[in-house]
Amino acid sequence: MTELFGQVNKLDPNKGLVTLQMSTDDIHTLEKYHANGQPQVVSLIASDENGVSAQQRKFAFALLHDIWWSQVGGYWIETPETVKQHFYAMYEYYNSLDFGEFSLSAAKGTKTDTNQFINMLLDYAALHDISLSVKPLNELEPQEIAHWEYQCLMNKCCVICGKRPSDLHHLDTIGQGVDRRKTNHLKHRAVQLCREHHQEAHSLGIETFLQKHHLTGIKIDERIAEVHRLNTR
Repeated sequence: MTELFGQVNKLDPNKGLVTLQMSTDDIHTLEKYHANGQPQVVSLIASDENGVSAQQRKFAFALLHDIWWSQVGGYWIETPETVKQHFYAMYEYYNSLDFGEFSLSAAKGTKTDTNQFINMLLDYAALHDISLSVKPLNELEPQEIAHWEYQCLMNKCCVICGKRPSDLHHLDTIGQGVDRRKTNHLKHRAVQLCREHHQEAHSLGIETFLQKHHLTGIKIDERIAEVHRLNTR
């Protein structure tokens, strides 16, 4: 059994028809099952606006698999299931939840808990330089992107692709002829970019670049300044 995801676009109760919008990959997977000519049975689980979305669940499980594949950790990294149970338990502990209370299931989970859980996984991936199979900016909900931007600045990984090495890229103009080594960097906006995406930012222009990747930039605070050894006076 394979779990696929889709968004309901049309319902026809009279004909008993449901029209779904699915990703190309999921459609190809469904085609493989259907190729033998046998009737296929599909189970649907509906979720409301406060429930876990299909995109959230798919992204969370991709992150868990990436962490398992990296083999960065301890005994709990043994199988994909032990990785999942480890992070479930961590989330429950740090959020004062009862054992078994957190879930990514559409029937039981919530959108808010899942967003926070995804942020926890991304924090771990950024801290341990874990290669990600999907780009967070393509998967995160708009209100969650700033958290990822901040973690990339703190851990010096590219906000777009996660690669290292990368550098802090200033978004705000400091002023012509001003020595950046001597200026106060606090509250100036910045993003962390690898060489490839640094060049793209220069080629497109900063506003076009930010719009393309759904970024806003993070105002440099004392913690970011300390990590990047920036002047704050």
